Amino acid sequence: MRGSVVKKGTRWYVKIELDPDPATGKRHQKWHSGFNTKREAERGRIDLLSKFDRGEYVEPSQQTVADFFTDWLKAIEPTVRESTFDSYSRNVKNHVVAHIGAVKLTKVDAGVLNTLYAHLLTAGRCLPSRTGKGYSPAVVERATELRGEGFTLQATAERLRVELPEAEHITKDTLASLLRRAKQPPTTSARRRPGLDKRTVNYVHTIIHRAFKDAVRWGRLARNPADAANPPKGGQKSDGIHAWDAPTLRSFLAESAREDERLHPLWVLLATTGMRRGEALGLRWSDLDLDAGRLRVVQTLTQTRSKVKYGEPKTLSGRRPIALDKATVAVLREHRKRMLEERMLIGSSFDDHGLVFQKPEGQWLKPDAVSATFLRRVTKYDLPYLSLHGLRHTWATLALERGIHPRVVQERFGHSTISITLGMYSHVGPTLHDEAAATVANLLF
Repeated sequence: MRGSVVKKGTRWYVKIELDPDPATGKRHQKWHSGFNTKREAERGRIDLLSKFDRGEYVEPSQQTVADFFTDWLKAIEPTVRESTFDSYSRNVKNHVVAHIGAVKLTKVDAGVLNTLYAHLLTAGRCLPSRTGKGYSPAVVERATELRGEGFTLQATAERLRVELPEAEHITKDTLASLLRRAKQPPTTSARRRPGLDKRTVNYVHTIIHRAFKDAVRWGRLARNPADAANPPKGGQKSDGIHAWDAPTLRSFLAESAREDERLHPLWVLLATTGMRRGEALGLRWSDLDLDAGRLRVVQTLTQTRSKVKYGEPKTLSGRRPIALDKATVAVLREHRKRMLEERMLIGSSFDDHGLVFQKPEGQWLKPDAVSATFLRRVTKYDLPYLSLHGLRHTWATLALERGIHPRVVQERFGHSTISITLGMYSHVGPTLHDEAAATVANLLF
């Protein structure tokens, strides 16, 4: 590789001679501009040759951040789980490309990324949302007109997707939330464009770091600018842990049992095992041994937007046995009787998937719909807010607080390492330390 300084008009350029094209043998040249004087160009030539010697030279490119992430997502799609790819795609589209997509890839540095993170923290929430926030009055007005003409929610949503560009992704559930919000009096305290939480911004940083690491490996960047960036601190996973105490969980299960709710056995299983939502919804009767009080996690039911499919546990340790207590076994026995009665009523049209939790006709339950049902029950029973995944956190918190060894929690939860368990539930630590101090002191005094 060699370089020379060339003057064109009033500007100076550095011309770099790269290795010839191995296929054609033709010369391979790259021009670097931006020098006002010959001296500046000479310094630039020396710097470029030095970078080449260190293996840090990157050929000039006009590729933007948006173009690069398009290539990157196509490249990684076959290598990651479908739910992971969907998460990457949404976050890249909403939180990266939407803000710095037009920036040239080679111009991205730590300053650009830190500015992005600061913006996401203060005004980064993508609107409109599934709750109906952020749509213009025109959408509400047209939706109200269509509903007044007798259109169903589904038909109204379909018409809106055709008529209004901003409503191209609206669903009937979002539309229902939108119309409910339109009937409520406006509140002045709500922020118009709230920011993302620290954990989400940290996740965006993780995606960017992985993508730019590949960019370096592909020769499109000399170094990873995310290495020098400063994502917000305090956004670790443990900050988002929410759990009920034992009396609250008992109250929820008691109310659900009193109403003879169809999903009561599912709530019980999640509360007493700490299973993930997809693991419980993918559970089959063939995976259960009620006589032995055991089940095996061998498949999951996942939802990516509106698509539902079977899958395998995230890791090898996710394929695991789980012990069941007698009360849970009794609930599942009664549940099986009820499912058999329903199957007899449906008859030959029953769509048998062998699932423990299913619709009366045999089809699977949509995971997002189950989560929404749980939240409605929490509100109905006037209990503190908790997501469905919070039942898993509740089991771990109660177990650790009562002295269950973290290794047992790790194996029961299917975590690949105990450090994941200890890191996720570090909020239980202070209580355990207090008890440990008192226990050892009692042995001495």
